Parts: sequence; structure tokens; C-alpha cells
Amino acid sequence: MRFYVIFTLIFMFMLLVVLCQVHRQARQSRRAYVLTLLGGLFVSLFLASTRLMPESWPMYLARPAWWLGYGTFGLVAYLFLFQVLLFCAEMLSRLVWPRLATVLRSPRALLAVIALTLVTVGWGVREGGNVRVLSRQIHSAKIHQPLRVVVVSDLHLGALTLDSRVESLVRLVKDQGPDLVLLAGDIVNDHPETLGPQAALLRTMKPRLGMFGVFGNHERYEGDARSAQVFRWAGAELLRNRSVILPGTGVELLGVDDPGRAGDVAGDIAREIRNVAAGTDAANFRILMNHRPLAWQEAVQPLGIEVMFSGHTHRGQLFPFYLVVRLSNRFMGGWYEEGGALLGVSAGAGFWGPPMRVLAPPDILVLDVLPASPAAAS
Repeated sequence: MRFYVIFTLIFMFMLLVVLCQVHRQARQSRRAYVLTLLGGLFVSLFLASTRLMPESWPMYLARPAWWLGYGTFGLVAYLFLFQVLLFCAEMLSRLVWPRLATVLRSPRALLAVIALTLVTVGWGVREGGNVRVLSRQIHSAKIHQPLRVVVVSDLHLGALTLDSRVESLVRLVKDQGPDLVLLAGDIVNDHPETLGPQAALLRTMKPRLGMFGVFGNHERYEGDARSAQVFRWAGAELLRNRSVILPGTGVELLGVDDPGRAGDVAGDIAREIRNVAAGTDAANFRILMNHRPLAWQEAVQPLGIEVMFSGHTHRGQLFPFYLVVRLSNRFMGGWYEEGGALLGVSAGAGFWGPPMRVLAPPDILVLDVLPASPAAAS
């Protein structure tokens, strides 16, 4: 709840900046400005109410409210960004070209900001629906037969997720012909009791070697028992701080839960990885699911684990807010290789909050693990 209070306060601050700029550009009367501010307060409270809305409410009420609330957040975020840039340009022009400053705080400037925002948001909604496939191959003498792994992360099933998006994702995964599907956390976002039909769509993927998953931070927020039920509906086996050997493949899967709390998250994850790995066989080709791309260098590489799959970052989801996310995440998305170990970080197949992505397209990861002779591997 604390996070959502902060989230709402940030929204209110951005909206206030936008409305102050609108007042200057549109040359509103004091009465009109006060009414605009009251409208902004109402919108802010409406956004906050979406998370406070009882989950017992039917989805036909919750879904429009969430789309309107979080869609407005995305719209205000880009209005804020462009208005701040415009204000900075206006302040600079006062020093070098005073006549331009007048233009930059005119009604025409306001219309330009609105148009640019609508184009950006429209692009973001479109980009958010186009899931990419990021492919990679790796060879190992430890496996007995070719193996294709598809990784789905950060789907964020809930009030913002349309069935058609899940159906499209399922078709995309099936088209890859996976032997194994891994759900690398944040599959559940909200309203877990209503997610049976969407989980049933995921169940239809039916990979040859099964489907496995781990908890991300959002599953922990929603509650372990409620989130685990969604994975069961999807036909996915949860690897909660344990490992499993895939018979006849030479592959061992490891999974660690996200701590789902503040504090020494990286340290907690590293300790849990070491605990789980202690019970595994280094003669197997080991694949680790760890929702946050943390502890790869500190724990995974020293343990000789060949592959780690993560998500969590969304590649920032909305550019240029990517730059803020980048401050706390070295591995933002894609494939990384160091010291013979491979890290795959998915930008996620869905979105969190604003139902859009800007210069951060969603994706799934596809890894082909191919046999290699011991001589070639050395």
C-alpha cells in the first residue's frame, strides 16, 4: 500500500506541473484555473481508487476503471515530460531570444504539446501489443538432445489484461515449438481469483517437457497462496527455492522466489541461489529462474550455473523513464554472456501500470540448447 500512496503522490505532482503550465499557456482566468485544479484532484483520487477497489467487484467494472486510471497516468506522464522540456526551453530562450519565449508559453505551444503527447501515447499502446522474439543458441556436452526453451516473464495478468492479448501470446509461444516453457515471475498482477480463464489459455501451450515457474515480486504482493493457484490453473509447476531434473535430458531446473520486500534484496537472492544450488548436480546442464536480474555475477557464475533467466526491468517500459530504471539495474534486457555463463533478461510480455510501452517493446526469450561433443565444448 505504501508504494501505491507514493505512486499517487507522484502522479499528483506531475499533474500539478502540467496544470500550472496549461494555466500559463491558455491564459486561464483564476476561476477556470481553480476549477481545473479541482478536476485534477478528482482525477488523482480516481487513480488511487483503482487499487483500493475491492477485488470482489466484477471485472466488467474493474477493467474499465483500471484502463481509464492507468491510461490517464501514462497520458499525464508524457504531458509532464513535454511541458517540463518546453518550460526549460522557454527559460533558456528568455536569455537568447526573448520573442521566442512568448511563443513557447502560447496556446499554440499547448496544442503542440497535446498533439505530441497523443502521438507518443498512441505509439506506446501499439508498441505494447507487438511482442518480439529474442533468440539465442548455446552448445553443451552436458545435454543429451536438442532443447528449445521459451521464457515468458512479466505478463502481469489482471484487470488491465485483455483475453485477446493472452491468446496472441499463446499463439506466439506455440509457433516457437518449445520443448519447455518457463514463467519467470510477475505473471500475476492483481485480481488472482478472476484469472482462471486467462490461466486456462496459458495451459494450452502444453510444451513437451512441461511448464515451470517462479514467483516475482508481484506474486508476493498478491499473496503466495492466491498466486500459486493461478500457476496451478495454468498447469505450471512452481519451483519455490528448489530444483528439478528433467528426465532423459541432462537438464536441471532451479528456481528461487523473489523476496517481494525491501531491504538487502540482492543479498537475499544470492543466499537463496547458493542454498538451492547446493543440492544440485554440476554434471547436469543447470538453468536457473530468478525474477530479478541480480546476483548473476556474485552467485550464479561462481557456482558454474550455465544459464539464468530473469525479467522484472521491463526495459524501463516508458522512455526516457528507462534512464531512472537503469540506475538500479545493470542488466536491462536481452542476452549477456560472461565467463561461460549466459543471462537472458526478458523485457516482459505485458506491462505494469500505464497500458503502453515506448521504445521498450515486449518480448519473449527463446533459447536453443544444442548438444556438443566434449572436445568441442573444451
